[in-house]
Amino acid sequence: MTDNVLHIIQHYRHDLMNRLQLVSGYLSMGKVEKAEDKLNEAIAYYEEERKLMQLQAPSLMLWILEFERYYKSYSMTYFIEATSTTSNHLINDEWIVNKCNQIMHELQNHLNADSMYEVEIRIIDNINNDRWDIVFSIQGNIPNLAIDVLQSNLGNVQIERFNDRLQFVFSLTRE
Repeated sequence: MTDNVLHIIQHYRHDLMNRLQLVSGYLSMGKVEKAEDKLNEAIAYYEEERKLMQLQAPSLMLWILEFERYYKSYSMTYFIEATSTTSNHLINDEWIVNKCNQIMHELQNHLNADSMYEVEIRIIDNINNDRWDIVFSIQGNIPNLAIDVLQSNLGNVQIERFNDRLQFVFSLTRE
């Protein structure tokens, strides 16, 4: 456990330093607009992270932070669409992590290991329907997969294909 925490902190620090060095480099070259863009990207990234922390979902947060460590051919972005009352409704993060791992397992069985893929996860607090909606998208060199086979292996997950992108949608009743 200690090694995992240390690795997360090292990766986190490395990522933060890279972002700051980019801003500093652009400023030293007099490219103020580029520096502002990179600074705004960093602020947006950490704003999403703040929203992730507010979910009070430690398993999900660790899974997201360690994602690229375990899935080398995949990069990830995530977005939390929630309201200020979200923290009053706990999320079953272990269930979400389990479902995401099932999706990743299926993808690794069907996708080219030598290609790079972009994963996007949206966690949406669907207050009107008293549930959490999770939209898991992957983009890249995606072969023609039998959606019905994926569907049967993943259970209650809606799957759609859009050219070079697959989208998996599943929901979880709010606690």
